[in-house]
Amino acid sequence: MEVQVNIKDRILKPVSEVFEAIVKPDHLAGFFVSAASGPIEQGVAVTWRFDDVGAIVSASIKEVRANELILFEWTASGINTRVTIRLEAVGSDLTSVAITEDGWALDKHGVTRALQQTQGWTDFLCSLKAFLYTGINLRDGRTRDIH
Repeated sequence: MEVQVNIKDRILKPVSEVFEAIVKPDHLAGFFVSAASGPIEQGVAVTWRFDDVGAIVSASIKEVRANELILFEWTASGINTRVTIRLEAVGSDLTSVAITEDGWALDKHGVTRALQQTQGWTDFLCSLKAFLYTGINLRDGRTRDIH
């Protein structure tokens, strides 16, 4: 049995804007990473730098469907996990975003890591909304000292 993270929210923007914010490196660096090696495209590996936590993470992009789905595997939590980001247009200016990450064992370590990733994906959605609504990067000013 595995532990799974599930986060969901709605964003008051068209699905195409939300999708572009996630897949384009310059947009992604506006709310999630410090730098990205390239766009999120099916079949490629991208490297994401997180200066605030002193980490560099590689993500292997498994599937991308424009305005619908982004699926990748990475080792951000110390083991290989699978992340699925589903986008759904609820209206012309409203998008539902659901993020699932799984791959942790149902033990103390797995639950601890899943809870940390839950916080991370919640922060991702909050930061994505702030970026899309105002252009503000909520990660600005963070340092490794906070953790």
